[in-house]
Amino acid sequence: MKTNATEARHKAKRSLEGKSMNRPENKPAMRRRRRRNGVIAIALALLAAGGGEAWATQHVQDRIAESVRRGMGLDSLPQVHVNGFPVSMQLARKKITEADIDAAQVPATVNGRVLIIQDLAVQLHGVHQAQGGRERADDAEATATIAYEDLSAFYGVAVDRGHGDDQLEVTTSVPLLGQVSASTRIGITGPRTIGVDDVRLSEKVPPAARTLLESSLERTTPLDNLPEGLAIRSVTVTDHGIVALMSGNDVDLQPRTA
Repeated sequence: MKTNATEARHKAKRSLEGKSMNRPENKPAMRRRRRRNGVIAIALALLAAGGGEAWATQHVQDRIAESVRRGMGLDSLPQVHVNGFPVSMQLARKKITEADIDAAQVPATVNGRVLIIQDLAVQLHGVHQAQGGRERADDAEATATIAYEDLSAFYGVAVDRGHGDDQLEVTTSVPLLGQVSASTRIGITGPRTIGVDDVRLSEKVPPAARTLLESSLERTTPLDNLPEGLAIRSVTVTDHGIVALMSGNDVDLQPRTA
């Protein structure tokens, strides 16, 4: 009899607990718990996705940076920033929408005298790996800044800014005459070369001095050691040096001189 009474009490207790759980005042608490659990699940999913996204971004940036370093013979890795989200989806599609490259102290030539580009900024669109793991881009734009001291070392005469957007002032030392200066114009002489012409000196300068200065400036300035497919569109004279704007389609990050 005691056993039956005990079982009856337990059944009654369970029945009351069930009714208590179904009371209206407990439903908001249950909803709050469900919302909290849902938020936690979403947060965990985002953390997992964020970790994968960070890995994908770093992987692509390192891949492009190493390709540029090897191709251009740089002493250190350039800075690479991949744009667009999510990068993991771009990586899965095997094409990166956009990537920016910033490199310093880039050798512009590999044969003869070496001209140094102080700063090279490249924006790539549609980056993908071709056969052999070579990085290519559907199209690209680049800005190459060459300091006057590097131009001076390349030409063997002192080069500085002139009085116009395309004017330079060059100075050299001539026996018996001392310092001789001239103004000259810098412009595009080929798809990937820069040169100077229209050398103007004072009428008082002897012909021998003129010939010496002009012969020093006959050398064109090739930008061969840059991504293949880029071509020079314009050259501008600034306070910090000359700036060449370049662009092209189907650009190979490995120069043809590599």
